[in-house]
Amino acid sequence: MATFAHITSLLNTLHFHFLQPHPCLIFDDTEAIKSVCEKIRYLQAFLEGSEKIKARSVLESEIRCVAQDAEANIESQLYQLYLCCNQEDHPLKPPQSLYHTLEQVKQKIESIERRIIEIKSNNNHFAEPQSGNRIENIKAGSSSQRSSEPKDVMVGCDDEFDTIMHKLTSLSEKLEVISIVGMGGIGKTTLVKRVYEDASIISYFDVRAWATVSQEHNTREILLSLLDTKGGDISDLPNQLRKKLMGQRYLIVMDDIWGTKAWDDLHRCFPESFNGSRILITTRLKQVADYASSGNNSHYMRFLNFNESWNLFYKKVFEEKKVPLEFETIGRGIVEKCQGLPLTITVVAGLFTSFNQPSLNQWRNIAENLSSLLNTDPEEKCSKILSLSYNHLPPHLKVCFLYFGVFPEDSKIRVKKLIRLWVAEGFLKLELNDTMEEVSEAYLQDLVDRGLVQIDKGSFGIKMKYCRVHDVLHNYCLREAQREKLLCVVNKNSVPMGRLKRILMRIKRSISIGSVPKACYWVSSQLTHLGLAITRERYDETGAPLEFRSILYFGMKNISSNPFPCFEVLRVLDISSIIISEHHIPSEIWNLLNLRYLALRTFEFFPDLEWFKLQNLQTLIVLNVRPYGWGRRKPKFNILGMPRLRHVSINGCFLNLPTLVQGNLQALFWLHLSHQGLDFEKIPNVKELGFYIDYNYVSELLRPISLDGLANLHKLENMKIKASCKRIENDYFRLQRIALPENLKKLSLYGTYLSPEDMAIIGTLPNLEILKLMNNDFSGQEWNTRENEFCRLKYLQIQRSCLKDWNSAHFPVLECLNLTSCWDLEEFPASFVDIPFLRLIMLNKCRRSLLNSAKQIQEEWLDYGDDKLIVEDFDCRRVEDEEEEEVQDHNMNH
Repeated sequence: MATFAHITSLLNTLHFHFLQPHPCLIFDDTEAIKSVCEKIRYLQAFLEGSEKIKARSVLESEIRCVAQDAEANIESQLYQLYLCCNQEDHPLKPPQSLYHTLEQVKQKIESIERRIIEIKSNNNHFAEPQSGNRIENIKAGSSSQRSSEPKDVMVGCDDEFDTIMHKLTSLSEKLEVISIVGMGGIGKTTLVKRVYEDASIISYFDVRAWATVSQEHNTREILLSLLDTKGGDISDLPNQLRKKLMGQRYLIVMDDIWGTKAWDDLHRCFPESFNGSRILITTRLKQVADYASSGNNSHYMRFLNFNESWNLFYKKVFEEKKVPLEFETIGRGIVEKCQGLPLTITVVAGLFTSFNQPSLNQWRNIAENLSSLLNTDPEEKCSKILSLSYNHLPPHLKVCFLYFGVFPEDSKIRVKKLIRLWVAEGFLKLELNDTMEEVSEAYLQDLVDRGLVQIDKGSFGIKMKYCRVHDVLHNYCLREAQREKLLCVVNKNSVPMGRLKRILMRIKRSISIGSVPKACYWVSSQLTHLGLAITRERYDETGAPLEFRSILYFGMKNISSNPFPCFEVLRVLDISSIIISEHHIPSEIWNLLNLRYLALRTFEFFPDLEWFKLQNLQTLIVLNVRPYGWGRRKPKFNILGMPRLRHVSINGCFLNLPTLVQGNLQALFWLHLSHQGLDFEKIPNVKELGFYIDYNYVSELLRPISLDGLANLHKLENMKIKASCKRIENDYFRLQRIALPENLKKLSLYGTYLSPEDMAIIGTLPNLEILKLMNNDFSGQEWNTRENEFCRLKYLQIQRSCLKDWNSAHFPVLECLNLTSCWDLEEFPASFVDIPFLRLIMLNKCRRSLLNSAKQIQEEWLDYGDDKLIVEDFDCRRVEDEEEEEVQDHNMNH
């Protein structure tokens, strides 16, 4: 697998540097580059279909060595060239040594190609495949034909569900801790999730909160999850949590606890109010359950019986389709041998779903391979099934799957971030008619369909938003990626002395091939208190440059001013988990000239730094803790001249549009919105776009803003418009003068004070699925939607609105309504009862009368026999209690 990743990376490197529009280097003979690329594609095809060749392992080793040497040599020379390029105003010609390197690469590949042809012509070198002992690699099917809905649903175990429900709602008023115990993959989290999201549980408890603990627990992160906030002083977080829970009937879920210390660090945060509050934990360890649980409140998960196992397999593989008897017979035989472990059944089902057009021979082939693996104990069985499922993946999916090992265990991974990292890493196959992001989405969907990745949309609407892998699968990714010499994970177990350099050097020595030192591609630093200054050197003790491609830092400690490692071939640097100031930004970052992905978190943005040097950047993310605004003008920043940029998000300044057409650019946040207009022809392929209106610097005499040409952005799907806190009482921003793109699927508006007429225009967007109206964005007190408006809207969020009279609501396919701080709204339109797809109403800090109105809609649904509508209440009761206390205090003072 690693060989395929290396050869693909080499191909992408050549295409990235030499075959792109507006190159930084002028290469006279592009045909020579294209010729080398064709040779590499031949090796790609060989690696994808060479399972039957005896000499495969020898050839793989040679191909890997050639690819690594070539790519390191080419990028090292390019590094020196880009240093010169930053000092010149025009593209440079590569030196003769680079031409010589490319010619050598071509000759080495041709030599391997001749050997492959010779081996293929000699039948004696083919191993006769034994019937049933090999499974073909199945190509990924079209993701557009597959469902992206979360599939981690609970099948069977109704008795266990009822047991937990009873424990949670029993008559005992004391705070009780209930433990659910079982081996990895048995379905603990899935059961708890079903309980947690049940409508009766949501109604019964005033407050619900969920945190995932994991093996190496982080108390601060757990507290932040339970508080549902992003930051805070660790010393004050426990008090904040106690205050939030005090007097409330609460349900706390602590998922995946591995040790008693995690419980000791947290249990004092949960007050005893004698009102029936509950804490629900999941663990694999009996001693942890006995330590934390109240009395005999430990529940031990059982395995699925055969009927439940078959139902789970059937749902994963066939869903609603009718199954020919022959297929069902084979499937039932396999399910019987899975011994009721849900994770094993899910992964096995993924093997069967990998065929676009399955045949009985393919099914029998898998069944014969599985039979020898399914006669062991459940844990060993699960491990063997994972190995078989991994080996069954086509090469282009294997590296994508192993990349999940980069993230800490139990991480909730944002899909956008994962896709952009995959693109920057360079291990995706180039497809003629698809962007790299579209290729990534198809690969991810394939892994989901195979049961290896779980998805969580996080919101209703268009695409997957978050994903994760089961911790059993994550451990497999770690082991396999480290075995393939792709990944180095730095944590308190692997670096007891807190020094990364010695670890890196040891890895580098351990995987040396011949006289050329090789290095793992990805470094994942997960030490909470490790400073970022991991080494001062760029070279090892042999004088060879360190060749690490990626550094992702998941710690929490702020960066010091010590020197940062400058790796010439580094492509990915993600240090967004820590906060850095201008004086602490390592100067070495601006010399990472091969960098393609950079993510930082700063106190504010600094446009005067040497950003222009990073000409190969594809993704630039700068998150600001103290963004500009509130009376301070944001600086303008001209970064979009960088030719490779695809995704830019900087929330600390205004961005200017590029002077040349940037066909690669797909996401851009934030542009300054003014009356002068913007030339959108420079960004024809943008899919996500953000604007910022600074009302603090708007003169009453200025003309209204202009967004002429916005409708010509035919690929634009996601648009955000933010305005500063100051409200302008004029016609400065009105949608009546703006032609919005018809392909728009998601629209988020913040503080723009739109009129009812503006809302009617939004309602006519034919493809709009998600609408967010935040911070007084909707200024009217009355809102009535009409037929033929919001015909595809699935998710509607309104925050801080003066909306008072909502008399009619036409949202024919609405699935989720989320209202926050809508203090003047007292009831829902009666027509909400008639929305057939409505599944969730979320109310946060709204009036109790509005909550009662929502529950009345829910009861009417129940009268019709439909229990799918959930009403979630966040502090609605507390809002009116606080209002009553204020009135009483006022009366007492007077």
